[in-house]
Amino acid sequence: MYVQLNIYINMNNNYRYQLEKYRGRATRHVCPQCGRKQVFTRYIDTHNNNMYVNDKVGKCNRLDKCGYHYTPRMYFEDNPWLKDKDCTYIQNNRNLYVCTPVHEPQGIGTIPWWFVERTLSVDCDYKQWLRNTLGRYTAEQIIADYHIGGVVLEDGSNAAIFWQVDSVGNARTGKIMNFDPATGKRLKGEEQLIDWAHSVMRREGALPEGWNLVQCLYGESLLERRKEDIVALCEGAKTAHIGSALMPEMVWVALDSMTGLCAERLYALNGRDVILFPDEGRGYEEWTRRIEPIARSVHFRYSVSDFIQRNIPNSGGDIADLLAGG
Repeated sequence: MYVQLNIYINMNNNYRYQLEKYRGRATRHVCPQCGRKQVFTRYIDTHNNNMYVNDKVGKCNRLDKCGYHYTPRMYFEDNPWLKDKDCTYIQNNRNLYVCTPVHEPQGIGTIPWWFVERTLSVDCDYKQWLRNTLGRYTAEQIIADYHIGGVVLEDGSNAAIFWQVDSVGNARTGKIMNFDPATGKRLKGEEQLIDWAHSVMRREGALPEGWNLVQCLYGESLLERRKEDIVALCEGAKTAHIGSALMPEMVWVALDSMTGLCAERLYALNGRDVILFPDEGRGYEEWTRRIEPIARSVHFRYSVSDFIQRNIPNSGGDIADLLAGG
């Protein structure tokens, strides 16, 4: 099943660089010349996901009293080393998109937050299952806390996107999966879909050359908000969602897989008290065997819970299976 995230926005105008259309106060900015708020319209690059060319490239709406108009042509004439073929885009600390030479080190690749936000407003079967199972209030809190997005597929069906958001609020990637709306279980066979947002964006040419994936814990952004709480570490995103509903006194994070248990992925747990909740069976055995040197390296205190072993024996299950229909 092929995923298209519809990253590009079609424009009637054929010009590559265009003044951003008005979509509310957030699309109008402070003028670099006169300093007035919400009078400055920036130019966007329609060949690069409608990112801003630069925070100073645009036009002041106060034509008679200011008249500032700095075009993309002027910008690239002033900065010839940033021509198209030598340039990609990165996010600066003000959530603006600026051009930077591709030969500069890229570091950890991130997904533009405006794109993550676009998926958060898309409903999907998994979100509906959470609402039906946990109640609307609890489900909506989980959907917001864990940045659960959605995407409509080319055949009209839908899938959930579980965004990995790190401790400083950057989206690293998102796992795309489809679920049975009645049971909340992943679809199997020909209907099954498992993909990654960064892989889709690469296929669609929406990520720069050299973009570097470094995964983080799923739910890692919650650690900064709940610094004093015990951390519950589990394997899958769905387990983290259900665990946070059943045992909300702990902050639940996930590794996405049994084999993801490594020091590099767990660096955000430094100094924390952690309880591991591996899935029943091989996961419990593997995590119990491997965790001690990792915890010593990252410097966190840990215990391995046999909660799932005791409550869901011999099923290869997880906490979600404690719920009726899960």
